[in-house]
Amino acid sequence: MTGTGRAPAELPMPLGGPAVTPSPASTSGLTTPARPGYGIHGRGPVAARRRRRRWTAGALVSALALVGVLGPAVPAQADASKEPTPSLPGRTAEAVPGVSGLTPDAGLRSVAGRRAASVPAGTGITLGRPKAGPAPRMVEDLEDPDNPPTCVPYISGQVTRNGTALARVDYLAEIVCNFYLAGAGQAYLIERTAGARYNGAVIAAAAPFSFSSYYYGYSIGAVLIDGRIYDGGRQLEIGFDLALQTLDGTPWGGCFALPTPQRYLTPCYGLGTSYLSVSIGSGVFGTGLPAYNPAAAIRDIPAIDLLTFHVGGQSDPASTARQNIVDTAAGLPAQTSDFGHVGRTSVNLDLDMLRGILSLHLQNGFNFRVTAIAGSRHGATSRHYLGKAFDVDTINGARVNTGNPFNQAFKDACRAYGATEVLGPGDDADHATHIHCAWPR
Repeated sequence: MTGTGRAPAELPMPLGGPAVTPSPASTSGLTTPARPGYGIHGRGPVAARRRRRRWTAGALVSALALVGVLGPAVPAQADASKEPTPSLPGRTAEAVPGVSGLTPDAGLRSVAGRRAASVPAGTGITLGRPKAGPAPRMVEDLEDPDNPPTCVPYISGQVTRNGTALARVDYLAEIVCNFYLAGAGQAYLIERTAGARYNGAVIAAAAPFSFSSYYYGYSIGAVLIDGRIYDGGRQLEIGFDLALQTLDGTPWGGCFALPTPQRYLTPCYGLGTSYLSVSIGSGVFGTGLPAYNPAAAIRDIPAIDLLTFHVGGQSDPASTARQNIVDTAAGLPAQTSDFGHVGRTSVNLDLDMLRGILSLHLQNGFNFRVTAIAGSRHGATSRHYLGKAFDVDTINGARVNTGNPFNQAFKDACRAYGATEVLGPGDDADHATHIHCAWPR
């Protein structure tokens, strides 16, 4: 994003209070609006009637028939063709396993959009003292000092659970002003789950919008989160990047309180100029997904068959493939076999490997039988003993051998999910009847 006072693009920070640059005229934080040229006064019944007349004398627009992201042009006070259209940093999402984009639920947004009448006094992003000449053109042509030119963002979302493992998240960000201007914005989802691999990253981004000589815009998106594969998605925040440009050069005066629980994620860059940019957050919310436990998901999927004995015939039930997964699901370490090279040891199964096992079924559709994970006997330096490898002897009902048509696809998928050691029929004599997938040490 470019513009006066804009710092380099930055990811909204998850912690701390609102990062706000108030108007120099304000000394009380976020509770008092800017007053240079648009003071708050006239609190008696006459002023109240004037405010009601202002917002009820005529509907702003009963329905905003926005096509794409460009609103219909409304005559502005100044020549908008001479003003640049605000631009955004082009927020893009990380490629996160287990998070897929969906068509957003249009019902999240009111057909009529938000009305400028919903802008509360003392709230939002306000203009400062206008330059010499006419003041910015208000949406309703009534002079009322109790309603300064103001823009207020609104962020909303809904979570729809599908069983215990899936959550659909629809999210919406809107900007509504009571005067005409040029603007652009984009909504996105920020991961906020403590300890998650992508914590702090943008995991979904909606289509941006832009408008010129208008007063309203919105950005809407939706994702499906599979909590069996993705270790995040338990705590999220909706972010909203905004760029706002006045049409006649009137400077922006201050950024003040936002509708609860929204917060500023960055300062307002460009106060005192005609171009302002800021990132706003919805506040952190939960999706209701249970704590990440891929081993429990593997344990409970019948299509991933976990062997309850050792293929060599040895008796050690504590280290079978199924018991390794059962122990891990319960928060316990997996056991290696007492007849293996390392003897009885306790290891934690690799999370990337567990995610890979799940993805082979949930994303690639393979049904398969796992014969060994940390247990059984393998080469002296095998990654099995580190909890970073598993073996498969049946894929989609067919035994693994040189004639199994699924061998190569299964091996390729293992590599795609991070395995760096993949062996099977045709690679060497030791792997003629099973496929071995191992993750980095």
